[in-house]
Amino acid sequence: MLNNCQLNNFQITKQIGSGAYGVVFHAIDLVTENEYAIKAIMKSSDDPLRPKASMGGSSSSLKKSAVLQTQLYHYFKSFQNKLFLPTVDLDSVLAITEEQLCHAPHYREIQLQLRCHMHENVVTIHQILESSLATFVVMDYYPMDLFTSIVENQHFSNDGLLIKKAFLQLCSVIHHCHTVGVYHCDIKPENILLDANDNVKLCDFGLATTAPYINANVCVGSSYYMAPERVSCPSSILHSAETQNNEGHQMFPTASGDVWSLGIILINLTCIRNPWLKAHQKHDNTFKYFINDARVLTKILPLSEDLFNILNSILQVDPTKRTDLISLIKAVSKCEHFTTSGPLSVVPSLTPRQLNHFICGDYSMKIKNMVSKFDSLNADLEEDLSESSDELYRDYDIGINTNFPGYSSEEDLELMQEKSNTKQTPFPNTTITPDGYLSQESPSKLWLTMQYSQFNLSTNDSQNTLANSTLESWLPRY
Repeated sequence: MLNNCQLNNFQITKQIGSGAYGVVFHAIDLVTENEYAIKAIMKSSDDPLRPKASMGGSSSSLKKSAVLQTQLYHYFKSFQNKLFLPTVDLDSVLAITEEQLCHAPHYREIQLQLRCHMHENVVTIHQILESSLATFVVMDYYPMDLFTSIVENQHFSNDGLLIKKAFLQLCSVIHHCHTVGVYHCDIKPENILLDANDNVKLCDFGLATTAPYINANVCVGSSYYMAPERVSCPSSILHSAETQNNEGHQMFPTASGDVWSLGIILINLTCIRNPWLKAHQKHDNTFKYFINDARVLTKILPLSEDLFNILNSILQVDPTKRTDLISLIKAVSKCEHFTTSGPLSVVPSLTPRQLNHFICGDYSMKIKNMVSKFDSLNADLEEDLSESSDELYRDYDIGINTNFPGYSSEEDLELMQEKSNTKQTPFPNTTITPDGYLSQESPSKLWLTMQYSQFNLSTNDSQNTLANSTLESWLPRY
């Protein structure tokens, strides 16, 4: 509907997702030709920044999404399909108070993602563009999500190390979120993206919260991945509630719900199945049997004893008894058998150095790759740059091999320390794009692009997929 519409310097090419409060588009930066995902977040009806309009009387996600798409279409059309909006300073979003969020609740999702997005495995937010209808969030674009990779491509079915890499990165990023006081509450394969190197990228903080405790029986998230205390809390565990709210309702640690979701995803990765439709003892017979005997999992899924023990520590019906993320990371890294047969029946145990590489290595690799790309750029620009400019890059060697299991981020520190002892001239700022990466374009075009991008950035500052996880094969056959 919005194909070929322009938003600042971004050309919208297609819609790639939608939800109750937002629509996601694929877009191309007309300056750098880089791809981005732009999420249009609908402003709530009581948001003073949003014009009053009828929503058709329906609260369904589909209806809200359709209404937003129609409103966006007419909004772009009224400006001849070209919108030029002011940017919002990212730091100012982080500084929004709880009282202010009550008047602009659509900023809560953005703020919570910004709190976490310094972690390498959180989708990066580059810009926020403000309009009277919606707020547009410009983020990195990743065409693949974990659901499609597991179910349709079966990308993980034969590679135990790849499963460990994805799952350990996911545990790492969730642990980081919890450390900064953010609980995702909607962890599922559709909200986990993958880059070209199979690195995990967590997205969609629309249901995230900062509340360390959540009321029992509050349904938050996808039914496949919701913990039992959020679906229908069994009376047998109500006594274990760690606290109560002012109304006397039992409350449980929010972090434990995220841990439960990780357990279901571990089953997805290793068995390409979901164990049940919903963790509800009255509405799902499999879960009812599981409550009485956890070993029912070994009867419906090809779980090894090692993996069963890990899952049993995660899928504790009592949330206060679930394992913590650090223990989970250690257990999965040491697990030598995922299944009873097939390619996942034998999986290498990770050394501490390999574990460090899986969780931290790819982030550290960016430093070295950046240095290498600067050297490549220098070789292509020899005819355009002066001799003094050539000396700028001379001391930086290339060909750094980071593709080995023992790669450690500590080596980056040693490398940088070694480089700092050599007299060098800093890299010119004009060689870096606004998102911190080098373009793959030709050198001459690249150099002009950098300068133009910087100008646009300063000008803006002055202005102040989704697949449906209901496939037949997604559930075990009894």
